[in-house]
Amino acid sequence: MRLVSLVLILVLIVLSVVCIYFGLKKRAPARPNIIIIIADDLGWNDVGFHGADEIPTPNIDALAYHGVILNRHYVLPICTPSRTAFLTGRYPIRTGMQGYPLRGAEPRGVPLNNTFLPGYLRRLGYATHLVGKWHVGYHTRNYGPTRRGFDTFFGYYNGYIQYFNHTLYESKQRGYDLHRITADNHSVEHNYEYVTDLVTREAEIIISSRDPEKPLYLQLAHLAPHSSDAEEVMEVRDWQETNATLAHIQDVNRRKYASVVATLDKSVGRVVTALSRANLLENSIIVFLSDNGAQTEGYLKNYGSNYPLRGLKFSLFEGAVRGAACVYSPLIDRPSRVSTQLFHIADWLPTLYSAAGGDSKDLKQLDGIDQWPAIKSAKDGKRRSLLVNIEEKRKSKAALMGRYKIVKDNSKYQKYYGYPGNDASYPEYNVTSVLTSPTASAIASVSTFALNANKIMRLRARATVTCNNFTDFPNCADRPCLFDIQRDPCETTDLSSQHPEVAERLSAFIDGYKSVLMKQTNAPVDPAGFPSNFNDTWMPWLPDDYQSIFETHLATSEAPS
Repeated sequence: MRLVSLVLILVLIVLSVVCIYFGLKKRAPARPNIIIIIADDLGWNDVGFHGADEIPTPNIDALAYHGVILNRHYVLPICTPSRTAFLTGRYPIRTGMQGYPLRGAEPRGVPLNNTFLPGYLRRLGYATHLVGKWHVGYHTRNYGPTRRGFDTFFGYYNGYIQYFNHTLYESKQRGYDLHRITADNHSVEHNYEYVTDLVTREAEIIISSRDPEKPLYLQLAHLAPHSSDAEEVMEVRDWQETNATLAHIQDVNRRKYASVVATLDKSVGRVVTALSRANLLENSIIVFLSDNGAQTEGYLKNYGSNYPLRGLKFSLFEGAVRGAACVYSPLIDRPSRVSTQLFHIADWLPTLYSAAGGDSKDLKQLDGIDQWPAIKSAKDGKRRSLLVNIEEKRKSKAALMGRYKIVKDNSKYQKYYGYPGNDASYPEYNVTSVLTSPTASAIASVSTFALNANKIMRLRARATVTCNNFTDFPNCADRPCLFDIQRDPCETTDLSSQHPEVAERLSAFIDGYKSVLMKQTNAPVDPAGFPSNFNDTWMPWLPDDYQSIFETHLATSEAPS
């Protein structure tokens, strides 16, 4: 009898332990789904939450107002360096990617000794997908997305394509550049659907058909609103709709750009709605950002506006490197606010890895800083300074420390360019369209607070940048300029003579990075990689074991300095 009782007691103990174990396992927080939406060459002044009335962006605005507007979010001045920093968590000067963006058939990419963000997340059990732009190297297959951490890739290798026929024209070569790649298959897509709709639908399919046993990492890197070709700079999806909804914009090219942005905004609404329908939104982090400022003037200009910020794409002024950005998640304890803390695009890797439950000890030699506590709980951010860039070939450089910025820039366009976006003839900002947008409707199903018109207008006012009165810009090409970015965000007043000690401290800060700077790896275009060799398609063309001179140095010691 005693033996039976003991056995029963042991059975009960075992059952209790099992129940407790599985109960704890069930209650353990699931890793959040992470969705990154990257706009290409979107101007600071081309989203409604920054104060402009010209282009309606109700879905992007709803995402921003429900989350955290990152009003000092710094990027690189051009696409390849920005995406390199985002994917590696490192300043591009460490990888030789700080200069001119990659061209078609250029045999280089981010060195293979760098682990990308999706690679880290895959170690945590994530399913990882890239839809849209790559632009960090594809000369060998080892440099492609599915060998750098992504499970699947649907998109284009190069910097841009045409919106309808998905071709790129460079080096007097035109080729298709729309690919679908998995671990064991590579197909070229011949499709004439408007690319914003195409990549959005692909994102919706990934969301609806995801593996429920794995958290989702989805990087949706749009073409919009990058220009598409020198022949047809901006391509709109529907001219009739464009003229009906954006007739207040008199300049035809600017109206085209606005239409491209408006279509991008609808894409954001569709993605958020898809997350809601799949019951993923409640445990998701959604980041929206631009890779750099708009290319308002010059070759392949897209007619975007960085107003009132100075400069444009390729420069080191605020109009190029202070990017529109926001983050939304129901996991944020203090949402609906504007953050003025310093944030660098390289911070996303450690920030998202931390939010995903990763151990920061896994991350080595990063320049990025974990900002998840600052985003989630409005804690004081750890970043006090950042290197904007060192472009040694153009002898340009810039850095920030606290409220001050030092910049020496030799770019052609040093003033401000674009449209204020608040003409008296424009419709008033439509708060109702924000509150009733697909994004707002989806968020309402998981939100713990109700957003209203007064709250929106207060947030919008805080996120709007205004400038001091000025007559002309100081010349920062011949010698560095020092600006108080908090008081003078438009970089109108050089303070280097008033505060020489601050200028010296910032110059020394930049000089400290010269010892780790890897010379730019720009290489001549290789005719062997021309699409005419691959059935008019841009493809990897070199053997997998190919190594450039820079990679040989990395493998044996270090990159040339």
